[in-house]
Amino acid sequence: MKNWKILMISGVAAAMLLSGCGEKKSENAPQETPAKTEKAAPAPAPVAETPAKPEAKAPAPAEAAAPAVEAVKEAAAPVKEEAAKQAEAVRKSVETEAKKATEGVEAAAAAAKKSVDAAALFTKCAGCHGMKGEKHALGQSNVIGGQSKAELVKKIEGYKNGTYGGAMKGLMAGQVKSLTPEEIDALADYISKL
Repeated sequence: MKNWKILMISGVAAAMLLSGCGEKKSENAPQETPAKTEKAAPAPAPVAETPAKPEAKAPAPAEAAAPAVEAVKEAAAPVKEEAAKQAEAVRKSVETEAKKATEGVEAAAAAAKKSVDAAALFTKCAGCHGMKGEKHALGQSNVIGGQSKAELVKKIEGYKNGTYGGAMKGLMAGQVKSLTPEEIDALADYISKL
């Protein structure tokens, strides 16, 4: 094998000498014409070829990639596990914050409901319906005291949006137009207990 390399290097060196490679030409030196070229050196002796080794069969692409795929899977496993842990932590955090927010909204709604003075609101109604909701307002309406809360909410909201009421519709719309949903709920609850 060493001899083969030496022969190869010798052949390359001889070829370079023949072609003029590696010579430094001076700028002032006259250019040689092709007719004046020196006689070519004899070609190096032919190199004996070494018998070709049988080529190893290249593995199929899938077989060659299998070790790499396994290595990636092994490296990804801890990352995947850590990502799952972090996702679970984020999920728990979101649930906790959502619960706090829901509790806050419910507490605010309860506080708003408690802050509505339904008895004070009813004084406006008592002029026509009586202090206990026992009168037929202006001789036209039903007695409102003791009606269910759901029924009263439906009627008050109907008066407010114009979808409920007969002869008293116009009068009642003016009475309930400024009521908030919380006030309607508190007022209906108060009247249902009269």
